[in-house]
Amino acid sequence: MARTLHNGNEMVVDLKNGILFHTNIPPENHAALRSGFAGYPANPRWNIHKFQAWKTGHQLCQALKQGQLVVRSSDCMLVASEDEIEPQSTHQLSNKNKQSIWTQTIKQVFTSYQVAQQ
Repeated sequence: MARTLHNGNEMVVDLKNGILFHTNIPPENHAALRSGFAGYPANPRWNIHKFQAWKTGHQLCQALKQGQLVVRSSDCMLVASEDEIEPQSTHQLSNKNKQSIWTQTIKQVFTSYQVAQQ
């Protein structure tokens, strides 16, 4: 669960039981991110950055439960549900459309975290 891969500003974090997620949240806040994803309550002694990471994890968990996000079967990555559409589907999406959907979903999840960073 402590596996973190660095890739520029983005890292891949193991949220829970092999569920991976790309994030730009600093490593010192990853425990709070995992805590929110696991459904634990926020710690009242956390600073704002840890709380925002916890809130992001909580929002990711809620989006997963609501079907907005899914765990991709090929690499266990948490992605927008539209990314899981099969190429044989009648509703094929271009790469630009997939990127747009992914960007919109992630922006909604990270809005509160990014506001706190400024």
